Amino acid sequence: MSSSARRGTYAEEAASGRVLLAVMTVAGHAIKHMMNGAFLVLLPELKAGLGLSNTGIGTLSTFRNLAGGVVNIPAGFIADRFQGHGAMILGLSIIITGIFTALVGAAHSLPTAIAAAAIAGIAITFWHPTAISALSRSFPDRRGFAISLHGTGGSIGEALGPLAVGGLILFLGWRQVFPAIGVPGVVGGLLTWVLVSRVLSSKARATTSVSVYLASLRTLVSDWRLLSILAIVVGFGATQSAVFTFLPIYLQETLGYSAFRTKLYLAIPQTVGVGSSPAMGLVSDRWGRKPVLLLGLLALGASVLGIAGAPPGWALLAAMALTGVFLFPLMSILLAAAADIAMENVQATVVSLVFGVAILFSGLSPFISGLLADSYGVKAVFVYGAGISIATGLFLAPQRWPRIAAAPQG
Repeated sequence: MSSSARRGTYAEEAASGRVLLAVMTVAGHAIKHMMNGAFLVLLPELKAGLGLSNTGIGTLSTFRNLAGGVVNIPAGFIADRFQGHGAMILGLSIIITGIFTALVGAAHSLPTAIAAAAIAGIAITFWHPTAISALSRSFPDRRGFAISLHGTGGSIGEALGPLAVGGLILFLGWRQVFPAIGVPGVVGGLLTWVLVSRVLSSKARATTSVSVYLASLRTLVSDWRLLSILAIVVGFGATQSAVFTFLPIYLQETLGYSAFRTKLYLAIPQTVGVGSSPAMGLVSDRWGRKPVLLLGLLALGASVLGIAGAPPGWALLAAMALTGVFLFPLMSILLAAAADIAMENVQATVVSLVFGVAILFSGLSPFISGLLADSYGVKAVFVYGAGISIATGLFLAPQRWPRIAAAPQG
């Protein structure tokens, strides 16, 4: 075989490997978020079944978030240092999440539910740094699109989760629904492990020494651009966690919607996000991250405020759909902006930094929201979330962000 033919074969194999990686990370992300979406929409049933207050539900969500946030940095370090084991990390992440999501259904007290949800939250944490860093390295020139496409998998899963719960709850009690949504996690995790290993196991394992890694990390965290991104992540995360903890409770308890109708409504913003995520990712690749983020944060604040003010029916559906247009692409674009800055050997770590900061510093948001809901009604949560999103956009507005096409190699 001639050298040109061999180069062509290698190029084709590399391209097919990138496609397989993209397909499996999107599919695995969808399964992961299907379980997450199902968990969130089951909160009203969990609340009623265990006799919890709004503050109790907020506490459960806060502990679940904080548990995942604590292990973000070690998760990123592990993903960067053991790139050759990426398939195993991805597979086990979904498998363990599925097992402990199922075990939430067996809880008979708040501490037991918190423990199972927290372990599931920890397992979930290991997915993002491994999957997103692999995509970032494989698609350096279309990073925003690739990461947003991965985010689309999350939107698909978040849309399927409520629909699956809405159908299952008609035939099963809430305790049986939790195991039913955990099974796809175990099966999907095994498939991901087997198929992704064909791509990631063939890549050279990271050989960067710990000292070089730490030096790269110190350089990264002293960059004002990353610090600015992390501040924006805090505001966005606070809005997201507040709204999606109490939106199902608002629909079911305040508006009196049935469990099935609640799940159907909650699928609307997720479905809309499926289309908006890759579109906004492409725009950010061409025109820069800042304009897309600024528009998204301000529009998100306005749409969340619209949920609080919209009457039940089509107006409420429109406000929820508009929220989905801007909510789900924003984290992907923030991740792409952070990956633009990071060197090659800390790509997974920067993903972990973004998620870790989002979870740890906005992790109290559901607890604060629970206090507001108990004191002033659930609508106060949406006013609170909208205010944070708009304030975050105003923080971003005067900043000057240079465009970066791809991460520097190091």
